[in-house]
Amino acid sequence: MTPGERATALQAYGFTARQASFVTMVLLHGGVCVPRQYCAFAGITRGQVMHDFFATLTARRFATVYPCARKGCHVYHLHHKALYQAVGEPDSRYRRRASVERAIERLMVLDAVLMKSDVTWLATEREKVTYCRQDRKLSEEHLPRLIFEGNNADLVILAQQLGRGDGGFFGQVHLASPAGAAAHGA
Repeated sequence: MTPGERATALQAYGFTARQASFVTMVLLHGGVCVPRQYCAFAGITRGQVMHDFFATLTARRFATVYPCARKGCHVYHLHHKALYQAVGEPDSRYRRRASVERAIERLMVLDAVLMKSDVTWLATEREKVTYCRQDRKLSEEHLPRLIFEGNNADLVILAQQLGRGDGGFFGQVHLASPAGAAAHGA
């Protein structure tokens, strides 16, 4: 799915085009956000529009709010399965609640993604594989991967299904953080 297709799919849940674009970014790049990020993305000042957007997210149970140590500051965790299904990532790890440390890391990733709107961000494994294979012309064996070794019975069965009967098996491209793809020649 393209970012535009994802945002269009989210509009079916009552989001405006701008809100849907922001929610898409949040869902794909960490699952958590703070109101200042929405304001920066939308080019608005903190006020009623921002408040109404986040009130809708929580009222419709799309998000859970976590208060911070600083009074009035909240971190919003978008976790609703239907939203993740709409953007093509129903089993995203971002649906699960994260530790405070991990949530802060994810907020920083979203900050970086929002600051560089001129970059095409590859958030999902599928997008990264497609980019590496089609745009960068890398062969399968040159893609980064995780290799698991061991004799655990479940791992051996999975390894055999993947064609590695020796008990070791590999995962697909493993890049947990989003990858930015600048335009060729840039």
